[in-house]
Amino acid sequence: MSGIMEILLIVALILGLFMVPRLLTRKPEQDFQAPDQRSKVTGRMRMAILVSLCWPALIALFLEPWKGRWPLFFYLAAGPVIFLWGIYWVVSGFRKEKG
Repeated sequence: MSGIMEILLIVALILGLFMVPRLLTRKPEQDFQAPDQRSKVTGRMRMAILVSLCWPALIALFLEPWKGRWPLFFYLAAGPVIFLWGIYWVVSGFRKEKG
């Protein structure tokens, strides 16, 4: 067993020789800039969120899913909302990729 302990001690010493100087060196002080705390939600985004919440409610008033029309309700209420937010998500990804 002492052979394994000696090997581990040597590995620890070698790691210590390389890691301690890196940990102890002082980095030059840089100007700290606080992240921008303003909301990134634009007027269009707020409108999209509002419509996403109101659309299923309005469809529920007309289809009355509590009377057994759940599949139709999910297709007409949740389907378009999920589809449009999915398109927004994909387009946003392509825009971030470009620049």
